[in-house]
Amino acid sequence: MNKYLTNKVPVCNSVKEVIAFLETHKGSKFCLYLAYKKPEDWDKSTSRVYMNQINEKLIYLPINIEKDDLRSIEGVYKLSEENHQIVAINQTQPHKSNSVLKQWFAGQNIPTNVDSLVKDKYGRLQLFDLNGPSFTGWFKYEVSDFKNKHVIILGVGGVGEPIARKVIENNPSKLFLIDKFSKEKLCEELSEIGNVEYSSNLDQISLDENEIIFINCAGKEGVDDSSAINLLIKFKFKDNIFVDLRPHLNIDIVEEAKKLGWKAYTGYGMNARNDYSLLTKICEIIDVTPPSFQKFKELVAKAS
Repeated sequence: MNKYLTNKVPVCNSVKEVIAFLETHKGSKFCLYLAYKKPEDWDKSTSRVYMNQINEKLIYLPINIEKDDLRSIEGVYKLSEENHQIVAINQTQPHKSNSVLKQWFAGQNIPTNVDSLVKDKYGRLQLFDLNGPSFTGWFKYEVSDFKNKHVIILGVGGVGEPIARKVIENNPSKLFLIDKFSKEKLCEELSEIGNVEYSSNLDQISLDENEIIFINCAGKEGVDDSSAINLLIKFKFKDNIFVDLRPHLNIDIVEEAKKLGWKAYTGYGMNARNDYSLLTKICEIIDVTPPSFQKFKELVAKAS
């Protein structure tokens, strides 16, 4: 019986600790969750809870590794390919664009940011995109579409980049990439598909009367950008849409956006689809039946 169906799974802080944990849970299959968080942020981690409530055969194991600890990251990848218990890795910032990943898949055309890896039938790690398809799938199914609308993405890092790549394929009138770090290269690449503009500052962009879809990805990575509220106040029209991608049911800025007249959403819906996509793939690998999406959403909501 997997006790983590009802108890919070511990966080490992080294490859050595992961190996010891595997040894004491030989009957289980694992998805490793590679991240770097403060203890209080690990306490708030929702996936650490609901992903361990799926099946007694599966453990979703968090690993805390500091940014640029390349030796440990390489150790995680190497262990994952060598150990049959590990079937997948979910990785978040600051590890989505690590240099070990680029060396591991040298010769392949890989995205700048990679959020997950799953094993193929030969036990080798393969890239598996979650964020882009999950966000656009959720948005088009439950919210609206992107065609002929101004789409603003604030924070074009770990989750923002793959979302930008999928949004531009859906014919927005214009896609604005907002990030304090230069995204000129990505802007140039996506401009071959549609109308894209990069700015380092949200206050500097010029918007016309087109409907606006404003996606705040910065908050998901723990960044506070006060310019977001300024834009919400300036363009408080009933058909404009605001999404804050943090995976909680209630977020202050989302509630404020609603009061201002925006149609506003948290990242809960996207987050559920995101992890469900990975979960479905894992269940296929370990040959178990995943819960229904409705049941999974209930687990996510309860943990949120």
